[in-house]
Amino acid sequence: MTSPPLAFPAPWALTLALLLGAGGAQAQATAAQTTAAQTTPTATLTLQAALAQLAQAPSVTQAQLSVQVAQQNLNAAQSALGLSVSVTGNASYTGGSTTTAVDGTTSASASSLGGSAGVQASLGLLPWSSGQASLRTAQRSLALAQARLAQAQASARLNVYQQYLAAVVAQRDVTLATQTLALRQRQLEIARTQRAQNNATQESVLSAQANVQLAQAALLEAQSSLEVARLSLAAVLNRNLTGVTFTTAPASTYTLPDLNALVTRARTNTADVVEAQNNLAAAQETLEQQQRDARLPDLTASLRYGPASSGGLSASLDLKGGNAAVGYALPLGTSGGSAGASSSRVVASVSGSYVVYSPALRAQISAAQANVTQTQLTLNVTQQNAELNVRTLYSSAQTALVTLQSRQTQVEVAQAALSAAQARLKAGTGTADDVTSAQIDLAQAERNLVQARASAQTALIQLQNAAGGSP
Repeated sequence: MTSPPLAFPAPWALTLALLLGAGGAQAQATAAQTTAAQTTPTATLTLQAALAQLAQAPSVTQAQLSVQVAQQNLNAAQSALGLSVSVTGNASYTGGSTTTAVDGTTSASASSLGGSAGVQASLGLLPWSSGQASLRTAQRSLALAQARLAQAQASARLNVYQQYLAAVVAQRDVTLATQTLALRQRQLEIARTQRAQNNATQESVLSAQANVQLAQAALLEAQSSLEVARLSLAAVLNRNLTGVTFTTAPASTYTLPDLNALVTRARTNTADVVEAQNNLAAAQETLEQQQRDARLPDLTASLRYGPASSGGLSASLDLKGGNAAVGYALPLGTSGGSAGASSSRVVASVSGSYVVYSPALRAQISAAQANVTQTQLTLNVTQQNAELNVRTLYSSAQTALVTLQSRQTQVEVAQAALSAAQARLKAGTGTADDVTSAQIDLAQAERNLVQARASAQTALIQLQNAAGGSP
């Protein structure tokens, strides 16, 4: 009895054997990796635990240090604004001398030692004093540092959400790819069995083999995406996340915030707007200073009550500098003693100057006015850009929520298809593979739903960040 002829040439048989052998080896390697992963205990990381480690982010740490420096500068400016008390003193010595009169007589004067010791208090009295200006500058610097800290925290928070949710979706992809690979391997075995019974063609076997290889490639890609997301999140949190699984799923429901409130916050709270506001305030102060220099005289008034020579109670006011001072000095020494015996009196003096004509001063005022105009325009443009960014991200968030509803509907469709496949299997008109395919379709729909939820959550966080962070 002769053997039946081969259904395909020997080279095709060799090629098919090699392909099947390679597929089987890869399948065994994948199964071994899966078994090893299942037997190795893994740690878990929740989203809240990841967010709790945001303080370790380098950008957040740097911004926090900037806030601390700005706060210390403000404290120093507030301290310098208060009353300043200092001790004063001076000493002098006058040697003896001989004087000859016209008639030839001489008279001698003894040497004398004089001086005074006292105390003086000064205060930045007027609003344009240097202490007041330093205080306003320190306040603006602190506000900008706080806005930049909020921006750094919001950016780091968004990065954690993005990488964490990407890892959650990648875990779904790995599970889905593993299930798909198992189905394709089973379909390949069926095709090989059918081919051995001459019930399938060589093309169907090769097609099934190609599907297995595509499924293996999809699994490798999903595993790679998961590893990338894990490493990216580890870099943000500054910790090792090898072997960690991510257990927090995206939220299922979302609500769009009020657009007008977001626009209002964006036009006042974002770091770029705060910086532009600070630049405008500094330019306005410079203009006011230039105008004050042109309008006010450089005037210093002083008042003293005490002995005729020196000492006693004194007060002074620097009009342009905005500073006032009061003090008391006690004469010392022989000259001071003789002076102290004299009666006390009031001595008042005023000295000053006023610029009548100065082209340079006018040019400085014109430059300061131009700077105010420029910084005002910059602030307007910055606010407009902030508003445009909010409106653009608001539209993106709306699109993400609509897509989320569509993905939810697709899950319901996949669930109905699975129920129908199970009913056909029970009635004997369907196969187990049909049910498995429907289950994989449902898993794919659920994965797409998780991706849509992650996208919606990320879009809403980006929208809040564009408005200056959470209210």
